[in-house]
Order: sequence, then C-alpha cells, then structure tokens
Amino acid sequence: MTFSHPALLALAPIIVLVLGSALTAQWRRYRRLEEAFGGRNAARRLTSIDLHRFPQSRLWCLIGVSLALTIAAAGPHIDFGPTLDPEQPVDLVVAVDVSLSMTGNDVAPSRLDRAKEVVNAVTESLTQERIGLAIFADWPYTVLPMTDDPELVRFFTASLAPDLIEERDQGTSLSLVIKHATEILNARHRPEAQQAILLITDGEGHEDPALILDSVAVATETGIRIWTAGIGTSAGSRLMTTGEDPVLVLGDDGEPVVSRLNEDLLRSIAIAGGGSYHDVRGAAGLRTLQARFRRAESASALGGEPVGVALWILLLAVPLLFLEGKMDSGGVIESPRLNEPRT
Repeated sequence: MTFSHPALLALAPIIVLVLGSALTAQWRRYRRLEEAFGGRNAARRLTSIDLHRFPQSRLWCLIGVSLALTIAAAGPHIDFGPTLDPEQPVDLVVAVDVSLSMTGNDVAPSRLDRAKEVVNAVTESLTQERIGLAIFADWPYTVLPMTDDPELVRFFTASLAPDLIEERDQGTSLSLVIKHATEILNARHRPEAQQAILLITDGEGHEDPALILDSVAVATETGIRIWTAGIGTSAGSRLMTTGEDPVLVLGDDGEPVVSRLNEDLLRSIAIAGGGSYHDVRGAAGLRTLQARFRRAESASALGGEPVGVALWILLLAVPLLFLEGKMDSGGVIESPRLNEPRT
C-alpha cells in the first residue's frame, strides 16, 4: 500500500490521544453526576447508562474512526501491478519525450520538468542497477549508454530540453524509440539481468498505433518488458514555440494547437509490453512506478492500476461512528445490566 500524503499518518496517534482525553474527561463528569444522582443504581435507572464503568467500547470505536479518517486522508492505494523479479539485477532504459508537446504547462511547471523529476525518482530507487538514458521526438537519440552510476543519469537528465532536437525532427515516434531502446539494451546485454524500458511521455503522436504495438511485440520477443509513464492531462495545453519570443503554435486551421495526454495508447503499450501504465503527475503514481523497479518488491501476476481504498475506509468509519453514538446515548448497553433492587 502506498500513500499520496504519508506525512498525515503522523496525525493518527495525536487524534487518538485527543479523543481518549476527551472521553476520559466525559467519564469523570459522569462519575460526578452519578454521585449527584445518589449512586450507581439510581443513576442507571435515571439515565439508562452505566455512568460508573469506563466506556472502553466507545474508546475502541473512536480509535477505529480516527485511524480510518487519518488513513483515508493520507490517500491510500493498493497496487496490483506487475513488478520485476526482486532476485534478478535490472537493466533499464529510460526514454524521455522532449518533443514540443512536452513544453505544455498543464502539469506544473511543465511536462518536461515533471519528466525530469520522474527520472530522478526512478534512479534513486535503482542504486545498484544499470540504467541507460535516451531522448526522442520524431527521432530517438542516446544520451547515456548503460551505466551503473545513477548520479550520472541524473546529471544528464538536468540538461534535457526541447531545443536538443532540431525543429525538423519535432514530433513523437514511439515505435522508433522502442526499437532504439531495445538496441541500447542488446548492445550490452547481461544474460542474468532482466531488461526493461520506461517511456516517459504524453503519448501524443501521429503514428499508426498498430505500428507502435508491432515494435512492442518485437521487443517483448527478446524478453524486454515495457512500462509507460504518462505526463499531461485530458484537457491539454496550448503549445508555444521555443526561443526568446515564444508564440502560440497554430494548426493548419489557424487555431492554437492543444496537446493532450493519450492515456489509452500508453496503457495499450504497457499491457502489450508486459508492464503497466502510470499517471505520474502526482506523488502516488510516482511512488507506484518506483515500486516497479525496486529490487525489494515482489512480482505479482495481477495487473492494473493502483486501487484507491480511501472510500472504503471512510465507509468503515461510518458504522463505527453510529455505534459510538448509540453507546453514548444509551441505545447500546456496554456492560451487563445491574441487578436493580426489588420494590
């Protein structure tokens, strides 16, 4: 299980302490009220609540509610996606889209800047593996061949920019970059290592999807698995030219070009490639992607995206709150009924 806001989990013991203190203070007031009513039996007949006994059941309900609310606020996700074998070394080629569409600002500060953060996070999870770095637009290029130095990968990642690709090469060719990444892996193949490709892109291109999936099939035939990391939104972003005086990019119809995340294509590539697709705009998606390549993670035969469980945890808190309220009002008796004196 991963969390979007793990720091919020630290609130759980604080909330439990506050609720426990409030309940203890209420119980002490009940004890004073019991004395005012003339004793335990008299108070029980008047209130239908045993004011003498500490309400342990209510305390457990409140603890359960506080834990449920804290965990739900932290944004829990259960992940059933495929992972690499934790017993084998990893050879990974990270291919970063640097086409003009990656300058879109629908992901702050820009899609490409977020892609750099993704590369840095993934390489921090692969401290003992070999990583290669490639960039692509309409044509792929090798930035760094396979290396076991993640710091070197992060150093070259910092300088990635759209102007690294000539204007005539602008576009997005996913089929060519998959083929190129396969060549990088096979150039320094280790028989004992499992090979993987990570495509970080918005997925917006003008290729026939069948052509892309054919290149995926060729890669998987050699044992390579492919993961995709999507950056962008369905609403999209208007594109600007690069340079000192950027202007809007206009289409053939004279309207501004809007670049959108092609999530369906990236998901199809990942499924066909034996990996999984991840929306890495947020922290939860990025952490889930990191888990794919950590050696400490175990493989799973199940596939799919992280499943948010916050709603189910909140639904668990509702009956606990209802039960605690019934106990407080005397609708639920926490202890056996006292023997009342006969009249």
